[in-house]
Amino acid sequence: MSDVNDNILVWLPSPMGDAILCTPALRAIRKRFDSSKIMFFGSSVVRQVLTPSSFADTWLEPDGGGVFAAARMLRGCNFTRAVLFKNSFGSAFACFLARIPARVGYAREGRGILLTERLHPPRLPSRDFKPISMVDYYLAIASRLGAEVQDRRIELSIEPKDTETVKAKLPQVFSRRGPLVVLVPGAAAGPSKRWPAERFAKVADWLVANYNATAVLSVAPNPQEKQIAEQIVNASSNQLVNLGDTPISLGELKALYLIADLVICNDTGPRHIAIGLQRKVITLVGPNDPVWTDPGYKDEVFIKGQVPCAPCDKPICKKPSHLCMEAITVEMVCQTAARLLDAKCSKDEARWTRDFFVDPAYKAGFQKLGLVSIDAVFAFQAGINLTKDNLAPHRSRIEFQIESPAPATARPVYTQTSSDSAYAETSTTVFLKRYDRPPISAQLKNWLSAKKRISCGFAEVDAARQLAAMGINTPKMVAWGQQWGGVFEKRSFAAIEKIPGGESLERSLPGFFNGPATSENLILRRRFIRQLAAFIRKFHDTGYRHRDLYLCHIFRTPDDQFYLIDLARAFRPMLLGALYRIKDVAQLHYSAPAKYFSKTDRLRFLRAYLGRDKLNSRDRTFARQIHNKAKRMARHDAKHGRAVPFTA
Repeated sequence: MSDVNDNILVWLPSPMGDAILCTPALRAIRKRFDSSKIMFFGSSVVRQVLTPSSFADTWLEPDGGGVFAAARMLRGCNFTRAVLFKNSFGSAFACFLARIPARVGYAREGRGILLTERLHPPRLPSRDFKPISMVDYYLAIASRLGAEVQDRRIELSIEPKDTETVKAKLPQVFSRRGPLVVLVPGAAAGPSKRWPAERFAKVADWLVANYNATAVLSVAPNPQEKQIAEQIVNASSNQLVNLGDTPISLGELKALYLIADLVICNDTGPRHIAIGLQRKVITLVGPNDPVWTDPGYKDEVFIKGQVPCAPCDKPICKKPSHLCMEAITVEMVCQTAARLLDAKCSKDEARWTRDFFVDPAYKAGFQKLGLVSIDAVFAFQAGINLTKDNLAPHRSRIEFQIESPAPATARPVYTQTSSDSAYAETSTTVFLKRYDRPPISAQLKNWLSAKKRISCGFAEVDAARQLAAMGINTPKMVAWGQQWGGVFEKRSFAAIEKIPGGESLERSLPGFFNGPATSENLILRRRFIRQLAAFIRKFHDTGYRHRDLYLCHIFRTPDDQFYLIDLARAFRPMLLGALYRIKDVAQLHYSAPAKYFSKTDRLRFLRAYLGRDKLNSRDRTFARQIHNKAKRMARHDAKHGRAVPFTA
C-alpha cells in the first residue's frame, strides 16, 4: 500500500528513446505510490519529451556539476526512496552519498553494493546481456516495488501551446490536401543505423507522386543531421519540408508527429515519439537487435536488413559496404507505406454517403441494424429511449446494442504475413445522440465555442478527438453524420460507445467511501481524491472547460481510469477561461454529496488540484470563489424544488 509520507526520487534514463520506453514503468509506479510525492530527475531533453506528465509531481534537472553536486542537490530533498532507471554507477553513488535510505535498481556497472534492492539483468551463457525489450526491463523495477505491470503501453502527451506554435511555424503542413508523412533519416547512436539519404529522397518522391503526400524531414538541429536533410532535399524532385531549415522544439515536434499519417524512420529516438503518440510507423532496422527497443506496438512495421553480419550493434559499420541497411530497398519501403496509407485512408473515408461516417470496425453492425443513411438513423426507434422531459425538443437519445468486431492485436513485420480478417464478434452498447433542426441560436453558440462552423453532432466528436490527442480519456466515437440546409444545420448525430466497465461517479462511488473507517480505506479515499484532482487538472491544462462538470459526467473504470463524457459541452473559451475554471470546480464541489465527501476531503482535492502542500493567499481566494459559486447553485436548485447534494 502507498505511504503518504513517501518522498520518491525517480532517476530517469538519459537517452530520449529509453526515457519514452520507460513510461509504462513510470505509470505503474505512479499508480502504486499514488499518495506519495514523486520527483523525476532527468536531463532537459528527457523533461521536454515527457512533459506534460501526470506520473510525477515535480521535476529536478542535473546542474552538470557531477556526482558530488548531484548528491548535494538530492540530500536537501529528504527522499525516502530512490528508483534508479539510469544504469550508471554515478547515479547509484550520488543517491548513496545523498543518504537516501531505500535505493532500487539493476546491479550492474559495479554498483550493486550501493543498492538496497538489487535486480539482475538476464544474461546469456556467454555472460553478455540477454536481449529483452527495455519496456520489460524497466517494468521489472516497477514490479519489484509491488506495482501492477500488465499495461505495456508507452505514452506521451502534448502541450496545447505547442500545437499552436508549430502551426505558426509550419502552416503548409496544416493546410495540406494529402497525407502527412514524416521521414526521420538521422540516428544519434551512429551512422551504421542510417538508411542512405538518396533512398529517403526516392521514397519521398514516390509518396508525393502516388499519394499527394506532404513529406517532412525530421532531423535534429545539429550540423550532421542538417547535412543529411540537405542531401535528401537536393536529391528529391519535389519540395520537402525540412526541419533543418525550420528548427522546432521537442514539444512542437510531438505536436507535429501527432498529426502525421505515417512516420518512416531509422531505429532512433523520434521513432518512440511516434509510437507514444499512436502513429503508424515503419522502422528500418540494420545493425542493431530490434528486441531491445521493441515495445510490441501493433501499428509498427519493422523492415529488417537480412544479412549474415547483422545484428552487430556497432555504431560504425566496419564493412567496405553497409550491407544491412543497403539490403532494405526503396521498393520494400514504398510497398509497406502503401499498405499502411491505404488502410489509413480506408479508415478515414469509411462513409456510406458524403456526410455519414462510421468506424470500419462497426460497419457490419450498423448494416445489420439498417443504419446505413442519415434518414435511417433518424427513423431508428429500437433500443432504450433515454430522452428526458427537460431535454430540448430538437434532441433525442437512444441506447442500443450492436455487434462490433474487435481487431487482432498482433503487430505486423515486413517479413511476415498478417491477416486483416482476425476479428472476434462482440456485443457493445452504443448511445445515439440526434439533433433535428436545432435552433439557430444553439448552432451559433456551437460555432462560437468551436471557433468554426460545426454541426451539433460533430461538436462532440471533434472535442473527443482533440481531448484524446492531449491525453484525456474520452468515450470512443463510432459514427457521426450531418446534413446542412445551406448555411445552417438541418440535422446531425453522433454514436458513442459505452465506456467498458465504466460507471458515473454520481451513480457509483468506490466502496471505501461508505465502508468502515479503517486506515486502509482512508488511504484509498486519499488516493481516489488525488487521482480525480489530477484528472481535472490535466483536463483544464488542455485549455478546455466543461459546461456541466458534475460527477455524473465523470466515469470511473475498474482499472481506476477516469473518463469525461458529454463532450458536446466541452469547449475552449476565448475569454474568461479563469471564470469557467472556477465554475467547473464549483460544479464538482457542489455535486459531491456531503455524506461521502467531508470538508477535509474537499480541501485535500483542492490542494492536489493546485499542486500545493499548503494553500497560499491566491489559492484561498480561489477556494472562496468556488464556495460562493456552489452556494448560488444550491439556492437556485432549492428555489426550483430540486435536491441539493451539498449545502455549502
